[in-house]
Amino acid sequence: LASGACRSAPPPPVPHVAVPQQIGTWQGTGDRTIGFDSQSGRFRIQWETRPESGALGGTFRLTVHSGVSGRPLQEVVNHDGPGHGSINFEDDPRLYQLLVESGGVHWSVTVDELVLAAPPSGR
Repeated sequence: LASGACRSAPPPPVPHVAVPQQIGTWQGTGDRTIGFDSQSGRFRIQWETRPESGALGGTFRLTVHSGVSGRPLQEVVNHDGPGHGSINFEDDPRLYQLLVESGGVHWSVTVDELVLAAPPSGR
């Protein structure tokens, strides 16, 4: 008599989902360096540009830099005129800097940490 036949199969692993937690929101005109700490190294950058009063066109460039060494990691936005978008970035947990280079636009940037968590149960 085999007692192993009565065992149930182990439950399947629970898939994890990325849950956004806001790190910060910044806005302005012109150039700016924004520093923040990412505990996971995974974050979403949402950006928007609007023309400055009387300006035609305009430029917006956003580059992610290491907040430790200062070296550029990735240019994530290079856009002319009004617009908006969202970019997911993944690297190591560390201090980061966003370098904003803009002219002729009002810009806003929001950074959300993407934390992996189990989905809520249906109870």
